[in-house]
Amino acid sequence: MNIHALMLADSAQAVDGKLYILGGAWNVLRFPEFPAQLIVGIAVAIDVDWNETNRRHHLDVHFEDADGNGMQPTIGADFEAGRPPGAVAGADLRIVFAVNGPLSIPGPGSYSAVASVGGEVLARARFQAIQVARPS
Repeated sequence: MNIHALMLADSAQAVDGKLYILGGAWNVLRFPEFPAQLIVGIAVAIDVDWNETNRRHHLDVHFEDADGNGMQPTIGADFEAGRPPGAVAGADLRIVFAVNGPLSIPGPGSYSAVASVGGEVLARARFQAIQVARPS
């Protein structure tokens, strides 16, 4: 199993096997004060090996600070990639997920969204939160 994409965005949707991203792939957030709140979109594309299809798996996505301390929210989803008619034998099957929700950033620093399947960390999306002067 492989995570093809883990992207943070302003908004994300998964429709008919495709990810629709608005304001995606950022790695720096700027806030005039902390703690800061924002709505974050999380987009995930998972390549499921042919031999791992037709079985239930569990995806976890959580946020961490620079010291590896977990933060809320924690998102979980069960999934199963079935072998559709006409699928090429042996080929990976791609599953896509998207979720949007609130994220609180306690202070300036480095953070990560961490995605794991079955307890194995497969991807990280790192970003920085920095404090900037309030526009006058």
